Amino acid sequence: MKNLITILLFSLIAASCITDKTDQLPAITADMIDPENPPVIEFSELEYVFDTLAMGSTISHTFTFKNVGKTPLLIHSVKAACGCTVLKDWPKHPILPGNKGEIPIEFTPKRPGSQRKYISIIANTRPATNRLFLKGEVVGI
Repeated sequence: MKNLITILLFSLIAASCITDKTDQLPAITADMIDPENPPVIEFSELEYVFDTLAMGSTISHTFTFKNVGKTPLLIHSVKAACGCTVLKDWPKHPILPGNKGEIPIEFTPKRPGSQRKYISIIANTRPATNRLFLKGEVVGI
């Protein structure tokens, strides 16, 4: 009986610690999607050149963007082309016109040589897929 009470008490405490941050974000509604005036995503750079990097090292970079369109920008997903690029996060809420956002990444190369990797951003823009690139030389054995 003591074990059951302990388990229930622990479960109650664990459940009370969980917060749902999505309640704080604006809701995505149908009026945010306007096929006649899609949002326009403008990146501060489309390619990040990291020059030379030792194999096994990790670089971090943040791609910044702005919604220069007239309707909210909704990023559906962000995907890396390879397992050597890790996406740290991206905005999961609507980016209103005039507002900015960030897509932070980490790159850890797994082979030497010239590298050019891409990241795909799928959003309610036209075209729906945008690509960002990492480029540089990886040295080492």
